Amino acid sequence: MFDSATVKLYRRLLNYILPYKSLIAITLLALLTIAVMEPAIAWILKGLVDESLIAKDPDSFVMMPLMLAGVFIIKGFAEYLSKVFSKWIAEKAILNIRADMYDKMHHLPYHQFQKYGTGSLMSKITYDVPQASSALSTAWVILIRDSLTVLALIAYLLYISWQLTLLMLIIGPIVAFIIDKASRLMRKSSKAMQQNMGQLTHRLEESLTAHQDIKIYGAENYEKKRFHKTAKELMNNTMRVTRVSAINVPLVQVLAAIALAGVVYIAMQMSAQNMFTPGELLSYITAMALTFEPIRRLTSVNEVIQKGMAAAESIFELLDQPTEVDSGTKDALNMTGHIEFNSTSFSYPESDRTVIKELELTIPAGTTTALVGRSGSGKSTIVHLLSRFYEPTSGKITLDGFDISSIKRKCLREQISMVSQKVTLFADTVEANIAYGHTEFDRERIIQAAKDAHAWEFIEKLPEGLDTFIGENGSNLSGGQRQRIAIARAFLKNAPILIMDEATSALDNESEKMIQQAMEKLRQDRTVIIIAHRLSTIENADQIVVLDHGKLIEKGTHQELLELKGNYAQLYQQGDEIDG
Repeated sequence: MFDSATVKLYRRLLNYILPYKSLIAITLLALLTIAVMEPAIAWILKGLVDESLIAKDPDSFVMMPLMLAGVFIIKGFAEYLSKVFSKWIAEKAILNIRADMYDKMHHLPYHQFQKYGTGSLMSKITYDVPQASSALSTAWVILIRDSLTVLALIAYLLYISWQLTLLMLIIGPIVAFIIDKASRLMRKSSKAMQQNMGQLTHRLEESLTAHQDIKIYGAENYEKKRFHKTAKELMNNTMRVTRVSAINVPLVQVLAAIALAGVVYIAMQMSAQNMFTPGELLSYITAMALTFEPIRRLTSVNEVIQKGMAAAESIFELLDQPTEVDSGTKDALNMTGHIEFNSTSFSYPESDRTVIKELELTIPAGTTTALVGRSGSGKSTIVHLLSRFYEPTSGKITLDGFDISSIKRKCLREQISMVSQKVTLFADTVEANIAYGHTEFDRERIIQAAKDAHAWEFIEKLPEGLDTFIGENGSNLSGGQRQRIAIARAFLKNAPILIMDEATSALDNESEKMIQQAMEKLRQDRTVIIIAHRLSTIENADQIVVLDHGKLIEKGTHQELLELKGNYAQLYQQGDEIDG
């Protein structure tokens, strides 16, 4: 059950409960009390038979029942304390584990976050943490309480007859071997279960997010088969654990019963030869019988521990990931937004392909630059590099003359606002979404930002105005309304650099017109980078940068590029929409 790796892992898990030493001490005292009360029951039965029933001692008629009642009262109170305190300690530990995991998720390097995937990360918090919780709440209490109980009962059995007790202990190594084999099998299947759960969560998340697409393309049966396949794999691995656990417990009990039967037979023979008093015989058999339940629980808890340890491995694998390294030391204050890419190249981690190749590009402060190119040309990667989601493989990027790697990442990102093609809103109020992440903005500034974004005209008509709850990802709002709240958020942040991922193609004409007006106002006096999807929306850009497979192949104004009759002119002649 406990190889060195498991002990090390469990000890690390237990570190989360060490801050609560006083409550742990009370819990341990309660568990010790429970353990001592078990042989006390057998000892009282000895007195009931020998002193009350046989010797007929009148004092014992009162004392023995009172002592028996006292034992159960003390044991019951100790069980209450152990359950309540151990659960509280475990829940506090789980709260801290969840907090550490959530914090780690937000500080993972961007490529590592994408490598895990949303479904896997969700599974770690929703599935792995409760499994580890059981190992912290149920398992350690059972391990300590029942181990102490078995030891106390064995000590009492040795006291009555050490010869018989040693005979009974012969099955110990056999039981240990069975439990060890079961542990290894259950750990392996438990790890597979966690992988299946991550896949299942990922499938579910995809299906819920792409609900409309699934219906449009008639892919219900396809998705059903994929989900069923993953769910069946999870079921199969769950049943493997269940089967091993199910045979593990009765097998140990059968061995214990055989040993008990042999010991009882010998004890009866000894009693017939007056080597045992009737009370000692009953007490010995009772003490032996009392070992059955704690041994059963100790065997059963093996499943909980193995699941918990597999979950702990998954949890600590995440927690041990390196956080996003920030080499920056400078604060970015009063930046104008002058950006330069100097021989900037980039390859994604674990990839040999160069995505951005020796990029030389100057974006003067207060100007608008549009990035044009087909899907995979490197437009989004440039934005990710500027935001320091990734670091350049070679070359550098400067902001107002400072290498952005020397600027604190948080300070750098404070200089950037983003209005994305994919609007992200949160299940909160309109006000909380506009002022997202900030509490320092007063309501007047929030209202002004909403007005600048042409959002106030619909916000003030909502049932509770700014205090209206907008649902999951703004589900209670239209596409145009959601877009305008995102623009209001950018107005309120008032950052010198604005990144725009065009997002008006799916809107009605009226919404598109209002959003274009809001965007024009938002672009004033800012350095704007547009990821272009429709060429008609970037004709007035100060410069248009044409990318192809990570290389800058053309640069100029709309008119200059048309006169060049190159790649941009071909894209323009082919139609308004660009692939990606």
